[in-house]
Amino acid sequence: MNFVFNGFPDAFDGSELTIQDLLDRTNEDDPAVIVEVNGKFVYRKDFKTFKIEEGDRVEFIHPSFGG
Repeated sequence: MNFVFNGFPDAFDGSELTIQDLLDRTNEDDPAVIVEVNGKFVYRKDFKTFKIEEGDRVEFIHPSFGG
């Protein structure tokens, strides 16, 4: 399966890839990370079940806090 991850082409050779799988695969450990798929927000409660599909655009966004 081919998809775009943070603006770069990526591929996965398995039958199924969830947001949680991608978080684990990239060692993403920021508890504040925001995930968008095709420009739409994905709720944290859905990370384990939301499946990435062929051609999806996945973005991990790291908010900056402060003032």
